[in-house]
Amino acid sequence: MKYLVACTCGHALDRHDAYGCGGDGRMPCGCRRDQEGALDAAIDHARTHPWGTWRPQGETEPAPT
Repeated sequence: MKYLVACTCGHALDRHDAYGCGGDGRMPCGCRRDQEGALDAAIDHARTHPWGTWRPQGETEPAPT
């Protein structure tokens, strides 16, 4: 499961440890959630946006046309 669930930072749970997110391996990530926190964030996001996709922090949804 840790490879299938993505934190709201965009990285899978396997990239998170007690110190936060390890990023994509090339660049560090600013996310400080451990695996449990990342899972909770993903669940909360799915509850509030069940049909939406995740967006990086600060990025907004495009305006409807």
